[in-house]
Amino acid sequence: MFWGSLSHRADSALPAPSETRPPIAIALQGGGAYGAYAWGVLDRLLEEDDLPIAGISGASAGAINAVVTAWGLLDGGRQGARDALRQLWTAVGNMSLLSPLGLPGASLQFDLLTRVVSPYQFNPLNINPLRDLLVRMVDFERLCAEGRIPLFISATNVNTGDQRIFREKEITVDVLMASSCIPYVSQAVEIDGQPYWDGGFSSNPPILPLVVETACRSLLLVKLTADDEPELPKAAPEIFARLKRILFNAPLLRDLDALAEMQKLLHRTNLLPQDLRRLRDLVLHKVTIDHAFFGASSGSALDPRPEMLTKLFDAGRAAADEGAGLWFPSADIRSPVQARH
Repeated sequence: MFWGSLSHRADSALPAPSETRPPIAIALQGGGAYGAYAWGVLDRLLEEDDLPIAGISGASAGAINAVVTAWGLLDGGRQGARDALRQLWTAVGNMSLLSPLGLPGASLQFDLLTRVVSPYQFNPLNINPLRDLLVRMVDFERLCAEGRIPLFISATNVNTGDQRIFREKEITVDVLMASSCIPYVSQAVEIDGQPYWDGGFSSNPPILPLVVETACRSLLLVKLTADDEPELPKAAPEIFARLKRILFNAPLLRDLDALAEMQKLLHRTNLLPQDLRRLRDLVLHKVTIDHAFFGASSGSALDPRPEMLTKLFDAGRAAADEGAGLWFPSADIRSPVQARH
């Protein structure tokens, strides 16, 4: 499917060689409250007025960040996107102040509850304040009709386990709720007669469609799972939390390996059409959250306290600022994606 898409793309879709900053694609991994780290990265990125954005992909919190960014860009330009992201995460933090999860020991009790009681039992009316917030913030009809940023939002089909990638003309609040649906916290979201759970189970975030179906020359991956967590978890909650992060990171590692293998094959010949050369020479940049944020004293993905979100935002901005010079390679740079092995 991906090779077919490449071979049929028109060369005219690619940016002109004279562009000083080649278009960049942004892939946003999911991670609940840790999505505030990606907010910081995006806030720094959006300060670059002349940086072309080829497309954005996301799963779960990454999907929400992606769509709110696209909406802000449409409604108010780059500053509008920064303002929209700040409005989103400020509201999320304020909602957490009213949540019982902020009480001492409540997170552990809720974790135990969700192992024996389903969301169909403890939340039969399927109340979701985040859904209401997004409906107030985003004009989804206008975004679908007028949005200019290609979007790739993942969700997981509950019946088949397959990923589904929703594009910019399909984005609704239900799509975002499906992409961020943790099955032991929220009821499955039905779209086109099919139930969906969190996109992080199958594509976290979408990588291959993003780099194949856009004209990007580089890919910025915002990763909400640490590259290395050196401490061995021994307490039961820590083991369970680490296991969840490993499971949610597995689809990304699979896609990065597949992309690296594609590039190795493409480097075997120079007799390639322009778009295959673009994929061969694609440059990967990563901004990765520090493992220290996963400590017991730092909060959890389900408890977005304002002070935690502020620390995540500041860390994301700082990491993005440190690596920003690498995001703008000149057109003649050749730095293929490296396999993890």
